[in-house]
Amino acid sequence: MVYSISDLKNLIIPIIKKYKAENAILFGSHARNQATSDSDIDLIVIGGNTFDPTDIFAIAEDLYEQSGKKVDVYEINEINENTPLYFSIMKEGIRLE
Repeated sequence: MVYSISDLKNLIIPIIKKYKAENAILFGSHARNQATSDSDIDLIVIGGNTFDPTDIFAIAEDLYEQSGKKVDVYEINEINENTPLYFSIMKEGIRLE
């Protein structure tokens, strides 16, 4: 199954709220509208003051359970500036609000 951005928002937003994260950024093939049925879900979590960074693993697990897709989730503070990953996120990332 290939999820639309709208479908992913509906899956992701309740999960990040459950773990008290402020927001999330979708990037990768789904953000570029190039996802296939084999594509994983790439997500950056913007934690904020009440977020426990160790909940990244729980977010990934919950999203995997609901989507059936491999999930790569990072907390925004894990991403080093001036790296290819950072530039990819800045270029193609979609903030899920």
